[in-house]
Amino acid sequence: MIHKLENWPGAFASALSHAQNKPFIWGENDCCLFACNCILAITGVDLARTFRGYNTGNEATAHIAGYGGLYELVSAICHEHGMPEIPPRQARRGDPVLFEGGFGLTLGICVGDKIVAPGRNRLSSYGILKGLHAWRID
Repeated sequence: MIHKLENWPGAFASALSHAQNKPFIWGENDCCLFACNCILAITGVDLARTFRGYNTGNEATAHIAGYGGLYELVSAICHEHGMPEIPPRQARRGDPVLFEGGFGLTLGICVGDKIVAPGRNRLSSYGILKGLHAWRID
């Protein structure tokens, strides 16, 4: 089970600031790596350690397909790290949230009543009510 570090609010703010004006780039700043980078800052645990290194949408899609889909991939990784699935409306700052975004099914991070995820040129925000699934980081 992973837990938030003592200094997680500052580390989370720094991770968000670092990604704020970065464009969407497969293997660098796509929805999964953005969320995993935020979780790494919050917990010190790299949930993406087994799949970092891809560079294209096709490589990402192939990896996701190996799990059966994005929900199944995220759910398996969160379960492996003791992060229970919760209703999206119960998500707190730093919790990963799966939602229907501008590019289809997207993984983002809760920042209160919003979800943030990489957009074409910078982070985009969406209402928490768009959330379909969420997982708790204690």
